Amino acid sequence: MIAPVAALGRGVARSISRLGALARFFVRTIVAVPTMTGAGRRVAFRVLVKQIWFTAVQAVPLLVILASILSFLVISQAVRELGRIGATELIGSLMVVAIVRELGPLLTAMVVAGRSGTAIAAELATNKVMGELNALEGMGIDPWHYLVLPRFGAAILSISGLIVFFDVVAVLAGFVAVAGAGMTAARYFDIVLASLTFRDVWMSVVKGVVFGTIAGMIPSFAGMAVRGASTEVPIAASQAVVGSIFFIFLGSGVFVLLS
Repeated sequence: MIAPVAALGRGVARSISRLGALARFFVRTIVAVPTMTGAGRRVAFRVLVKQIWFTAVQAVPLLVILASILSFLVISQAVRELGRIGATELIGSLMVVAIVRELGPLLTAMVVAGRSGTAIAAELATNKVMGELNALEGMGIDPWHYLVLPRFGAAILSISGLIVFFDVVAVLAGFVAVAGAGMTAARYFDIVLASLTFRDVWMSVVKGVVFGTIAGMIPSFAGMAVRGASTEVPIAASQAVVGSIFFIFLGSGVFVLLS
């Protein structure tokens, strides 16, 4: 009877300890921003651009496919069902609530976390195992400036931009679905724009920042947390993806409760 309780207690204690370490990692990352020198900012900016290219630009084809298929399926089914009761004007609300407000940010963040989170964790873990962090410190370069901050910033900028891109593609794909049912472009876009509010826009921006923070911070933390064994690299990558997706879903749930 005591053993399961003790095991549960140890598991909870480890989880709390890891959350505390993640919080300290986040604070250290934020504190590192104002300490960057001019040369450090230039180097970090170059790394940031490369990370945005990998995280955002190269993810565009996948997001186009996901946004198009998702929107086409949802809106085509909605047109069919709502048309039976003469409530096609609700398509705009469905597009905004289901896709723009909820599924767009969630799927975008999951794509970045699954695709780039793995790469970030594996790269940083490999750097630490190979002793490159010690080499950077030996050259007077703060690893946080060169390794963590650019990836952290790129995740926030990439997810924020990709959410907007996802929503635009989804709206256009939705028009393809309603056009087959005979709805005109003017009618469709009037319905969608009438349902879109300023609150939906700034909520998407906030989600981009929050989800970007999660997708950039947790993989970086997992990669930097390895102790030196090469066998820890795939473990760090796995933990990064699982942890990022968990907190992204958790954050999405919090947004629903607050909205």
